[in-house]
Amino acid sequence: MGLTKSQRKSLEAEVISNDARLKLTRLVRAECRPGEGNVGIIHRNSFVNIARTVVDLSIYRLEEDEDEMYSNGAYAWHFAETELIMRRPDTAQLVETLADFLQLGMLSVNGVNAILAEDNASIRFRSHDGAISVEILSDQDLQEEDGEAEHPNIRLLVDRMETANAQNDFAAVLHTSATIFETLAKLVFNSPSVENETLGGFFDGYRQRSTLPAPILDYILEVYRRRNREPLAGHGATTAPTVSASDAAIIIEMTKMCIRLERRLSAPELDRIPPPRPVADQA
Repeated sequence: MGLTKSQRKSLEAEVISNDARLKLTRLVRAECRPGEGNVGIIHRNSFVNIARTVVDLSIYRLEEDEDEMYSNGAYAWHFAETELIMRRPDTAQLVETLADFLQLGMLSVNGVNAILAEDNASIRFRSHDGAISVEILSDQDLQEEDGEAEHPNIRLLVDRMETANAQNDFAAVLHTSATIFETLAKLVFNSPSVENETLGGFFDGYRQRSTLPAPILDYILEVYRRRNREPLAGHGATTAPTVSASDAAIIIEMTKMCIRLERRLSAPELDRIPPPRPVADQA
């Protein structure tokens, strides 16, 4: 029946990588294999319309021609839309789309969960007596599930940043923010060549790939540099940290904003391309 308000809030800083979204797209492709006659496009139309409904786009009503066939334009549009099902939505919308597919038996729970686990995402789907539910794992749950996960999930890092703030450990807020930015940059860079590098080592390449405005990227770089020179943030020191409570509050909100913006600005603009024939919000 959809995510709760608390679940949506928990997912604000969750990032599903492009690699995971591609693998989920491949699952959808496998289930949309062409069938005999019109069966294939009718089945694909179900996937497309469910996904478009979640992101508040109009649905596509298939209409046969005089020969009880569908146009080449309709086929082409549906194939293109299939590629956007997992790329277009934000994290909460993606979770609801997947849940709708799983509830209708259009995808496999085990297949989807395996991709999310490999991505170190905190989302899992459970099936109970035919009903699908969404579970958001804690930091401890993820460690127990996969103690060798290479990078903590960004949402869990955000939780740690806020915990540090609640404990008045403002240097730790700065440290965790810089770690979040480095993790986010590696997700955007999307290359194994930078996995073992620090943010300073590949920031120029990240700047070229990022969709964030230059002033925000400058801010990210400044947070990273400040972390490296701030006492008790990037190294041990006998002097007291200079990060104030107001500094920490700004860092937290700016970090969250950058996470949301990076995903929103990188979303494809193809979702506004009109279909080759009129669509209807209801049959």
